[in-house]
Amino acid sequence: MHLLLLQLAAHPEEIAATKLDHCLPNGAFFLDFSRPLVRQRFCGVWNRWIGTTMALYVPVIHEGEAAGRCVIAVERVDPYFKELQRLWQERHPLTRSAPHHVIDGLRVEADFAAQFPDDARQAASNPPALRRRDR
Repeated sequence: MHLLLLQLAAHPEEIAATKLDHCLPNGAFFLDFSRPLVRQRFCGVWNRWIGTTMALYVPVIHEGEAAGRCVIAVERVDPYFKELQRLWQERHPLTRSAPHHVIDGLRVEADFAAQFPDDARQAASNPPALRRRDR
């Protein structure tokens, strides 16, 4: 699934992200410029330091979270691949304001699974000791 970036009227200063054709009401995820973008590279072996960038691990934050903890994978073939790198060069690091309403972690997980099903399955398949959402 390809990424879709949107600007929502209720949050004009944020960039919403989803892998559906719309964001969930009161369940939007935004690009989280307070955390770094991680590049997955290949140069004979997969690594984070040298070689051609093949994928990005993009931090996202739920509109009801004070601190983000989710990431989504965006592959090189995605139309927003280069744009995400440009946005992070321009905006990282950015201090986030507090959310208007705070929600519990179960709601964040449910909204994440609904909007990013492949990323949620990948996170669920990793043992908790190996799972790092903020790679």
